[in-house]
Amino acid sequence: MNAAAYPESPAPAAGRLAAAFAVLVAAVVGLMVLGALVRAHGAGLACPDWPLCFGEFVPAMDVKVAFEWSHRLIAGGVGIVFLALGGLTARRPELFARVRGLLLAAAIFLAIQVLLGALTVWQLLAVWTVTAHLVTANLFALALLLVALRLRRIAHGDAPGLPGSSGSSGSSASLASPAARTWLWIAALLLAAQIVLGGLVSSSFAGMACPEWPACLNGEWFPAIGGNVALHLLHRTNGYLVLAVLLGAVLATRGQPGTAGPARAALALALAQVAVGVANVLLALPVEITGLHSALAAALVLSLGVGLSAAHAGRAT
Repeated sequence: MNAAAYPESPAPAAGRLAAAFAVLVAAVVGLMVLGALVRAHGAGLACPDWPLCFGEFVPAMDVKVAFEWSHRLIAGGVGIVFLALGGLTARRPELFARVRGLLLAAAIFLAIQVLLGALTVWQLLAVWTVTAHLVTANLFALALLLVALRLRRIAHGDAPGLPGSSGSSGSSASLASPAARTWLWIAALLLAAQIVLGGLVSSSFAGMACPEWPACLNGEWFPAIGGNVALHLLHRTNGYLVLAVLLGAVLATRGQPGTAGPARAALALALAQVAVGVANVLLALPVEITGLHSALAAALVLSLGVGLSAAHAGRAT
């Protein structure tokens, strides 16, 4: 390799950018938890206009306004930091080429998220806007995490086509078996449905439609269902399915680098999520448990997304 062609190794820059993107992922997850707290406090329309709040950048504050205004302020900060990190990455063509697609996806998700944030206010917390806002936030966080992990691999010399890398081409055989990929995909699809259902339950105020556990209402597991009761039961049932399929994914990925760890993490998070969901019902939706429920859901999406990405990338993440 001609050293003059690469006067400076990309590894240090990749490591710094990977760490910065990882911090940004944590900020996005924190923002999602704050969004859940905004809903739990009934503060979604505490600022009735957008992008200002009561026509002002810094309005008079009460508890609800403070929740909603701080959510908007942090969201704006996340967007600015993302653009800055994207610009810094673009200044290193050898790095940018490796993460360009993921950065583009993240940028698209961010743009959609901003629009959905505005529509959520303009449409007076319409169920579809609140749910889409939640789904897009998870996709944005996942795209950022995959950028961070790819940059981390470059920093450790595991990037084909870069100096000091262990690979020599841009493709390799997958480390995951077909069965592992199948189980992970089924789990991912069920989890995507669960996130949508969770958003619908929250935005439809169906969290206490079944005030008992393991039964639903008046000691019945499946009472005469309809409306919010049906929505709540569907969310519960799909959650159990996610848990069962993740157990299958753990068994299918045993001993497979890159996928076994994320699958185990996802199963552990799903178990915790079920327990927190039960606590939410039995304790009548306390704000702290609601926030924890949102945090675990985001972590579960990230874990499973990393495992699924590794199953198709052909190398451990």
